[in-house]
Amino acid sequence: MKKELLLAAALLALSCGQGDAAVRLSLAESVDMALATHENIEMAQAARDAAKWNLSAARRATGFNLGWQSTANRIGGRSYKSYRRSYDEQGGDPYNYTFSNSFSLSLPLYTGGRLENNIAASRHGLSAADLTLESTRQNVRFQALQAYYDLLQQQNLRNVSQSAVNMGVEQRNLIQVQFEEGAVAYADVLQMEVQLADYRQGLVSAEGSLDAARYTLARVVGLPKETAIEPTDTFTYVPFPHTLPECEEYALTHRPDGAAAECRVKQYEAGKNAQKAGWRPSLQGVANKNISANDPFKKERSDSWDAGVALSWTLYDNFVTSANVNAAKAQEMQAQAQADGLWNDIRLETRTAYAQMKAAEENIRSTELAVRQAEESYKIAQIRYEEGVDILLSVTNAQEKLTQARSNYYSALYQYNLYKAALEKAMGLPVGLDVPDYMMKVEGGSKR
Repeated sequence: MKKELLLAAALLALSCGQGDAAVRLSLAESVDMALATHENIEMAQAARDAAKWNLSAARRATGFNLGWQSTANRIGGRSYKSYRRSYDEQGGDPYNYTFSNSFSLSLPLYTGGRLENNIAASRHGLSAADLTLESTRQNVRFQALQAYYDLLQQQNLRNVSQSAVNMGVEQRNLIQVQFEEGAVAYADVLQMEVQLADYRQGLVSAEGSLDAARYTLARVVGLPKETAIEPTDTFTYVPFPHTLPECEEYALTHRPDGAAAECRVKQYEAGKNAQKAGWRPSLQGVANKNISANDPFKKERSDSWDAGVALSWTLYDNFVTSANVNAAKAQEMQAQAQADGLWNDIRLETRTAYAQMKAAEENIRSTELAVRQAEESYKIAQIRYEEGVDILLSVTNAQEKLTQARSNYYSALYQYNLYKAALEKAMGLPVGLDVPDYMMKVEGGSKR
């Protein structure tokens, strides 16, 4: 799936380079492309792979360890003169070199809990990496949603500015005709020209903001910044079906970064227990084989082996182990404080997003009504001015209010959809991993 999305993105980029045609993207396509190409996900995946290999290394440390040491030396000095003399007397060839090879085999039998707790720490580290990867995916999804919504908003505001210019041009042309007929003063023509210049300036600013929103979305979804993206979706209003307590309860069980923080607490706890092994003895099975000769891999001078168990116990280490244990305790306490603070932030983030979403929802209703009222007011002002019973200022004021009402309506729709997406992010809506199910498998031992 990821390769297919990457291929689709490449084809889109290629089509952009071959012509000026805009690339049409839906909201779902934008999210999928961001999830397939964003470098933050690649970094989180690399960190997850590193954690996986750390766990593999911790597990393999419980197995056999085979070593080989080989030496080759040229020898000389007074100690060897007598040997050389005896070799000469016996008609032998005096040796000038010595070679030795040693093979060792060891297996840890008891480490005071060091290896077991290192494995546990690595396992919790992998769980934290899995959850961090999911959190990164959720953040990238929100970035794509935000960038797409920003583009829709700027496009709507550009359309509102364009509509204001069109209304201004229409009104200016009407006033010009009335002036030529002697129905209005030249001051009305000048006033409308000034107002129209303001509308055109607003349109230029809106066009610039729209281009910036396109650049941002292209960056998030992995397309060249010059890509002319045209959104195919529009803002919709779908009432959110859940209450604040339901959202908060969901967040406290589904937020991957919160669950990752708890895994890090367990990781540091296991690390602390591993440090306590310094107070205990260690036992390992050992076997050794040694040979030496005047020639490589020969054994005429020495050939021996031994096998058994080796016990070691540090009876006094100047309180180094105590210092390491206390340092690990401090790290565990720090991780626990960070986890507690994160859960509090998650509650606040959920409540804030929910409150902002509900406020925007109310604004949608009120601004929708305001748009209808402003449209009616503008029509009435036009008619009154054309009939000569009102001044131009009433028309321009009505047009300003209509433009503002339309902007407010689109802003309310934008804020509702954006805060709804922020609420889903705050709740931990899954992208590729369901946190409660994952944690159940990990704690049950079936995940590793």
